[in-house]
Amino acid sequence: MATTGRSPQLLVFVLCFSFFTFIVVLGPGEVPSALVSLSNVTDQFTLLSFKSLVAIDLYNVLSNWNSNISFCDWNAVSCSHGSQRVLALKLSKKALEGTLSPYSSNLSFSQVLDLSDDSFHGHLLIDFSRLPLLENHSIRKNNFEGLIPQTQSHCLGLQILSAQDNQFYGSIPEFLRSLQELKILNLYGNRLKGTIPVSFANLSKQEFLNIGKNHKQGNIPSKLGSKTQLTFFSVEMNNLTGTLLKSLFNLSALQDLSFAINTLTRHLLKDADRFLPNLQRLYKGINNFDGPLPASLSNATRLQRLTTESNKFSGLILLELGSLSQLTHLSLRGNMLTNVPGNHGPSILTSFTNYRLLEK
Repeated sequence: MATTGRSPQLLVFVLCFSFFTFIVVLGPGEVPSALVSLSNVTDQFTLLSFKSLVAIDLYNVLSNWNSNISFCDWNAVSCSHGSQRVLALKLSKKALEGTLSPYSSNLSFSQVLDLSDDSFHGHLLIDFSRLPLLENHSIRKNNFEGLIPQTQSHCLGLQILSAQDNQFYGSIPEFLRSLQELKILNLYGNRLKGTIPVSFANLSKQEFLNIGKNHKQGNIPSKLGSKTQLTFFSVEMNNLTGTLLKSLFNLSALQDLSFAINTLTRHLLKDADRFLPNLQRLYKGINNFDGPLPASLSNATRLQRLTTESNKFSGLILLELGSLSQLTHLSLRGNMLTNVPGNHGPSILTSFTNYRLLEK
């Protein structure tokens, strides 16, 4: 990997000092043009600082990050047409390995920072208060660790926060409730503890909420039933307890719903699935649910995957399940379900003949 003769971090400091000097020397009418020019140089050396901390660049993605061409023409960099400021850094799936430069905060016009599916590690030492225009922050499938930075509360236009499969710990920060534009929040596969914030109910534009595979405890807040825009909701693979309240089944836009692998208990409401007409995937397996399977399952006619394995469901296997003609996967094993009383024939299997798409 090519290196520069000077430390990018030192050059950033020099540029910041020079910027202060320009403001003192130039008159008020000249400051805007000087600001634009100097900010361009700041963006360039910020990107070089980013490059200097990348230890492995398997595909030579950063090979043209040098002074021979404009930084706006560098791989994975997008700039605004007028001011030539960096708007987006898209380095997803580039097999990059290293740590993230704290000077990334200087890319103050950035709207997209996508480092997903790489191998960055260490703490996320970015001052997000200096990135007020950020809309998409995607760092899923890396090895970042530490607390989720509090300064992200300043990114009021943030629409996507995807930090799946990292090593973040601590609680889910309460400041997320201030991100009113947030549509996608994916924190799956970290080490987050504590309870699910009730304040999530205030994120009225949210469509995707995944906090599965963490160490969350307590109940699923009933107020989440007010999030009518949700199409994806998963709390699977946590340590959640309590019951599923009726309000959670008012989310009529839901397509994916997973409570699997927790310690949730008691009967499911008879009409629990009645108001989920768009549901395509439902995962309830490996909990402590008991009682009969809700007959209202047959109303979810778009259902493709249904798993209820390893619970304590009892009573009859619903013949109405045969009406779910879109099913590709069905798992009822590990319960106490029975066939129709007095019928020793394969009645349940007969009802399954409608499953033309069934794979498993």
